[in-house]
Amino acid sequence: MIDRAARVHLSLRVRPERLDAMVAFYAALFGAPPRKRHVDHVQFDLAEPALNLAFVPQSGARTGELDHLGIQVFSEAALAAARTRLAATGLTPREEPAVECCYARQDKFWLTDPEGRQVEVFHKLADIGEHGRGPSPTNAAPTAEACCAPGCCEPT
Repeated sequence: MIDRAARVHLSLRVRPERLDAMVAFYAALFGAPPRKRHVDHVQFDLAEPALNLAFVPQSGARTGELDHLGIQVFSEAALAAARTRLAATGLTPREEPAVECCYARQDKFWLTDPEGRQVEVFHKLADIGEHGRGPSPTNAAPTAEACCAPGCCEPT
Protein backbone atom coordinates (compact mmCIF):
# COMPACT_ATOMS: atom_id res chain seq x y z
CA MET A 1 0.00 0.00 0.00
CA ILE A 2 1.24 3.47 -0.82
CA ASP A 3 1.79 5.74 2.20
CA ARG A 4 -1.49 7.30 3.38
CA ALA A 5 0.14 10.72 3.17
CA ALA A 6 0.74 10.27 -0.58
CA ARG A 7 -0.81 12.59 -3.14
CA VAL A 8 -2.14 11.69 -6.61
CA HIS A 9 -0.30 13.41 -9.47
CA LEU A 10 -1.91 14.06 -12.86
CA SER A 11 -0.10 15.81 -15.67
CA LEU A 12 -2.30 17.07 -18.50
CA ARG A 13 -1.21 18.43 -21.85
CA VAL A 14 -3.06 21.58 -22.87
CA ARG A 15 -2.90 23.78 -25.92
CA PRO A 16 -0.92 26.93 -25.06
CA GLU A 17 -3.79 29.21 -26.11
CA ARG A 18 -6.05 27.51 -23.53
CA LEU A 19 -3.62 27.61 -20.61
CA ASP A 20 -4.96 30.83 -19.05
CA ALA A 21 -8.54 29.55 -19.24
CA MET A 22 -7.52 26.23 -17.67
CA VAL A 23 -5.69 27.97 -14.84
CA ALA A 24 -8.65 30.30 -14.17
CA PHE A 25 -11.12 27.41 -14.19
CA TYR A 26 -9.13 25.21 -11.81
CA ALA A 27 -8.23 28.12 -9.52
CA ALA A 28 -11.97 28.79 -9.18
CA LEU A 29 -12.75 25.09 -8.72
CA PHE A 30 -10.10 24.59 -6.04
CA GLY A 31 -10.48 28.03 -4.44
CA ALA A 32 -6.71 28.50 -4.68
CA PRO A 33 -4.19 29.77 -7.23
CA PRO A 34 -1.54 27.48 -8.68
CA ARG A 35 1.51 26.92 -6.48
CA LYS A 36 3.82 27.23 -9.49
CA ARG A 37 3.22 29.10 -12.72
CA HIS A 38 5.73 29.22 -15.54
CA VAL A 39 5.22 29.62 -19.28
CA ASP A 40 5.93 25.89 -19.75
CA HIS A 41 4.52 24.39 -16.53
CA VAL A 42 1.66 25.15 -14.13
CA GLN A 43 1.11 23.19 -10.94
CA PHE A 44 -1.67 23.07 -8.37
CA ASP A 45 -0.51 21.29 -5.21
CA LEU A 46 -3.52 20.68 -2.97
CA ALA A 47 -3.89 19.15 0.48
CA GLU A 48 -7.64 18.70 0.05
CA PRO A 49 -8.29 16.95 -2.20
CA ALA A 50 -4.83 15.37 -2.05
CA LEU A 51 -3.87 16.24 -5.62
CA ASN A 52 -0.82 17.44 -7.54
CA LEU A 53 -2.24 18.64 -10.88
CA ALA A 54 0.11 19.92 -13.57
CA PHE A 55 -0.59 21.50 -16.95
CA VAL A 56 2.01 21.10 -19.67
CA PRO A 57 1.39 23.49 -22.58
CA GLN A 58 2.10 21.76 -25.87
CA SER A 59 1.02 22.87 -29.32
CA GLY A 60 -0.98 20.13 -30.97
CA ALA A 61 -2.21 18.71 -27.66
CA ARG A 62 -5.57 17.02 -27.96
CA THR A 63 -8.43 17.98 -25.65
CA GLY A 64 -8.07 16.18 -22.32
CA GLU A 65 -4.82 14.47 -23.25
CA LEU A 66 -3.10 12.84 -20.29
CA ASP A 67 0.66 13.28 -20.20
CA HIS A 68 1.33 10.87 -17.32
CA LEU A 69 0.08 9.70 -13.93
CA GLY A 70 1.93 9.67 -10.66
CA ILE A 71 1.99 9.34 -6.93
CA GLN A 72 3.86 11.89 -4.84
CA VAL A 73 5.23 10.60 -1.56
CA PHE A 74 6.71 12.80 1.14
CA SER A 75 9.78 10.94 2.36
CA GLU A 76 12.65 8.85 1.06
CA ALA A 77 11.40 6.04 3.31
CA ALA A 78 7.99 6.08 1.62
CA LEU A 79 9.66 6.06 -1.82
CA ALA A 80 11.87 3.12 -0.84
CA ALA A 81 8.89 1.22 0.61
CA ALA A 82 6.88 1.72 -2.60
CA ARG A 83 9.86 0.60 -4.71
CA THR A 84 10.36 -2.53 -2.60
CA ARG A 85 6.66 -3.43 -2.57
CA LEU A 86 6.32 -3.02 -6.34
CA ALA A 87 9.51 -4.97 -7.06
CA ALA A 88 8.15 -7.82 -4.88
CA THR A 89 5.11 -8.04 -7.22
CA GLY A 90 7.39 -8.53 -10.22
CA LEU A 91 7.20 -4.97 -11.52
CA THR A 92 10.52 -3.44 -12.47
CA PRO A 93 10.80 0.24 -11.55
CA ARG A 94 13.03 2.39 -13.81
CA GLU A 95 15.06 4.54 -11.46
CA GLU A 96 15.71 8.26 -11.82
CA PRO A 97 17.46 9.49 -8.68
CA ALA A 98 18.20 13.18 -8.12
CA VAL A 99 16.74 14.53 -11.37
CA GLU A 100 15.74 18.11 -12.12
CA CYS A 101 12.36 18.20 -13.79
CA CYS A 102 9.27 20.42 -13.77
CA TYR A 103 10.91 23.09 -11.59
CA ALA A 104 11.82 20.57 -8.89
CA ARG A 105 14.69 18.30 -7.86
CA GLN A 106 13.26 14.82 -7.30
CA ASP A 107 14.05 11.20 -6.63
CA LYS A 108 11.68 9.04 -8.66
CA PHE A 109 11.04 5.83 -10.46
CA TRP A 110 8.75 4.95 -13.36
CA LEU A 111 6.52 2.04 -14.30
CA THR A 112 4.53 1.41 -17.49
CA ASP A 113 0.94 0.20 -17.12
CA PRO A 114 -0.46 -2.56 -19.38
CA GLU A 115 -1.78 0.03 -21.87
CA GLY A 116 1.55 1.85 -22.10
CA ARG A 117 0.81 4.79 -19.77
CA GLN A 118 3.76 6.10 -17.82
CA VAL A 119 3.33 6.19 -14.03
CA GLU A 120 5.87 7.90 -11.79
CA VAL A 121 6.35 7.60 -8.04
CA PHE A 122 8.35 10.54 -6.75
CA HIS A 123 9.63 12.43 -3.76
CA LYS A 124 10.27 16.14 -4.31
CA LEU A 125 13.55 17.18 -2.72
CA ALA A 126 13.42 20.91 -3.50
CA ASP A 127 11.88 23.50 -5.78
CA ILE A 128 14.27 24.94 -8.37
CA GLY A 129 14.12 28.01 -10.61
CA GLU A 130 14.55 26.17 -13.93
CA HIS A 131 12.40 23.67 -15.77
CA GLY A 132 15.13 21.06 -15.47
CA ARG A 133 17.67 19.30 -17.61
CA GLY A 134 15.17 17.50 -19.82
CA PRO A 135 13.73 19.05 -22.99
CA SER A 136 11.07 21.71 -22.55
CA PRO A 137 7.58 20.20 -22.93
CA THR A 138 6.57 23.01 -25.30
CA ASN A 139 9.13 21.74 -27.82
CA ALA A 140 8.97 18.07 -26.93
CA ALA A 141 7.43 15.20 -28.81
CA PRO A 142 4.73 13.09 -27.07
CA THR A 143 5.23 11.60 -23.61
CA ALA A 144 8.33 9.55 -24.32
CA GLU A 145 10.27 12.80 -24.83
CA ALA A 146 8.48 15.21 -22.49
CA CYS A 147 10.42 16.51 -19.51
CA CYS A 148 8.70 14.38 -16.96
CA ALA A 149 8.86 11.22 -19.04
CA PRO A 150 11.14 8.36 -18.02
CA GLY A 151 14.76 8.85 -18.97
CA CYS A 152 14.36 12.49 -19.97
CA CYS A 153 16.32 14.06 -17.22
CA GLU A 154 19.94 13.69 -16.24
CA PRO A 155 20.84 13.26 -12.58
CA THR A 156 22.11 16.40 -10.86
